[in-house]
Amino acid sequence: MSSPIPLKVGILLLSAGVQLMDVAPVDMLGMLSKDYVQACQLPEHLVAKALNIEYYFINETGDGPNQMTGGFKVAVTHSIATCPPLDILLIGGPLPTYRPSAAVRSFITTQHAHVRALLTICTGYIPALYAGIFDGKTATAPKELLPMLKEEKPEVKWVEKRWVRDGKVWSSGAIANGMEMMGAFMREFEDFEDLKEVTETMLGMGDFVRRGEAY
Repeated sequence: MSSPIPLKVGILLLSAGVQLMDVAPVDMLGMLSKDYVQACQLPEHLVAKALNIEYYFINETGDGPNQMTGGFKVAVTHSIATCPPLDILLIGGPLPTYRPSAAVRSFITTQHAHVRALLTICTGYIPALYAGIFDGKTATAPKELLPMLKEEKPEVKWVEKRWVRDGKVWSSGAIANGMEMMGAFMREFEDFEDLKEVTETMLGMGDFVRRGEAY
């Protein structure tokens, strides 16, 4: 049976122009929520195992809504100063020219120490990189940028893969790889061990294609 304590999931939105698809994988995670599993009229034993999830949509100032690509706007629930400790932090990709402030870097390092998983999608690697999260770790990023990153940031072991996991840090390549990474995360995350039947049921209903890490 799932814990009554909600899973705190944070989505970090840095700058206007974060691509909607960069944060869309959080909706896959939401498919494991008790409300969604129940709405799909699945058996009660699956509902009982499903998650209670709280979402935190965060930007630097707390001002919102946050402008996304495609004309979408996302309501902001917290600033980096008011966001509580999270269980999972997802960092969607800001514009490629974005560079995080000292306050953002501090927020990421503080949350990294607490979270059970930190996931970056596409250019979401940028704030994590500047916060030192990838130092000494294996990571990936959009493959067109990897030659530059290998030269400029040799303290990171950059690999050309759709996604890669190093401990509790997950990173993806291109935008579409974020969904593939989330599917792998849902299947492999140790805290979801009791959710395997729920996970496979929901990913199957969503017809998410299962591909490996290698391009």
